[in-house]
Amino acid sequence: MGAEALAGLVAWAIGCRLALGAPTAVRVSLPTLLVVVATVWLAWWLFATRGTLDGYPGDSGLCPVSNVPPQWPDWIPA
Repeated sequence: MGAEALAGLVAWAIGCRLALGAPTAVRVSLPTLLVVVATVWLAWWLFATRGTLDGYPGDSGLCPVSNVPPQWPDWIPA
């Protein structure tokens, strides 16, 4: 959660710096857009690299030995 907050804060700061002197629509939307993109990218990366940890209470035990369920989408690395 700390990594997500830090990524969002850094993206917001970069967006604010890039938007200086830009039209109002850009000054308002650019920082928000960068925060959303950074948060989604970091969440996707953490989920793809860490996944659901062994022993997690929500783990039903129905996954095969590879720990990748059959319905897992191809666009998310496993």
